Amino acid sequence: MTLSTMTLRPRALLATSRLATRGLARAGAAAALLATLATMLAAPTVHAEARYPSRPVRMIVSFPPGGGVDVIARLFADRMGTLLGEPFVVENKGGASGIIAGRQVSQADPDGYTILIATNSMMVAQLTTSNANLDMLRDLKAVASIAPQANIVVASPGLEVKSLADVIALAKARHLTYASPGAGSVPQLFFQHFLTTVAKAPMTHVPFQGAAGALTATMANQTDVAVVTLPPAVSFVNSGKLKGIAVTTKARSAALPQIPTVVESGYTGISSTVWAAIFVPAKTPDAIRARLSEAALKVAAMPDVQAKLRALGYETDAVPGEQFQQDIAKELRVWTNIVAAMKR
Repeated sequence: MTLSTMTLRPRALLATSRLATRGLARAGAAAALLATLATMLAAPTVHAEARYPSRPVRMIVSFPPGGGVDVIARLFADRMGTLLGEPFVVENKGGASGIIAGRQVSQADPDGYTILIATNSMMVAQLTTSNANLDMLRDLKAVASIAPQANIVVASPGLEVKSLADVIALAKARHLTYASPGAGSVPQLFFQHFLTTVAKAPMTHVPFQGAAGALTATMANQTDVAVVTLPPAVSFVNSGKLKGIAVTTKARSAALPQIPTVVESGYTGISSTVWAAIFVPAKTPDAIRARLSEAALKVAAMPDVQAKLRALGYETDAVPGEQFQQDIAKELRVWTNIVAAMKR
């Protein structure tokens, strides 16, 4: 082995070592670059959720203007917008007892900028509508339940009745009609169930797209009776434009304490409550859903909001989204049995 050969070998090893070091450095730099790019790509999503909302939120209402759900929506939209720093814009999308609005929101981008206010009428409608294309448990997630309310039976000013027993007796004697906020709505299904299984009295149903239409027709003596959620009927009963007959909750309403319950009217074991709740598309991030829930519950707990709700005929109970999601599953089973029984 010559001297030159012995000299060249360490130099070759040194060069190889340097090349390897440079390769590792380049690989490390590339990995770091990829990590940085991944962070940059993920950052907008995290930042967007952290800043939510950063633009106006559309609040889709499942009934037309003037009804009980619309009243709640506008009250909560105003206060939630103040709390979260962006306006909540109310859009009424009535029809099919909430199915149309529910389907629209379920198909919206799950980014928290399209939310829904609906009632258990939407739950019933998905059971009674063959082409509903909506499953509340699959397609929507509850944010919070707010402002439950009674149903109320009212009579037209020209109908010679004073009580629920009078209405039933008259329905057995001659043809009567009853108006509702829509076929498959909770007021309609409750009253039809009552007529069929409890009172055993025939009455023709006249559906409207919302409580306002049903009440207007009854005030004009175009329909004999209306069954709607209580809040939109309060002022008409107090002014004498409609006759208050009975409320469907277990206790009387603070807004209309003079009106007896169905049970007090002689029909035991039957009651009904309508809830209103806020929903988002099912795939909405939990962080956004939690932020909306927190705001809704804060609004529901405000003393002036509670006072206004009571005066309008609402109750002031509010239920967080996770708990209410479980309540929906239980109630859905109850309505499934009722609908099945009425079809037999």
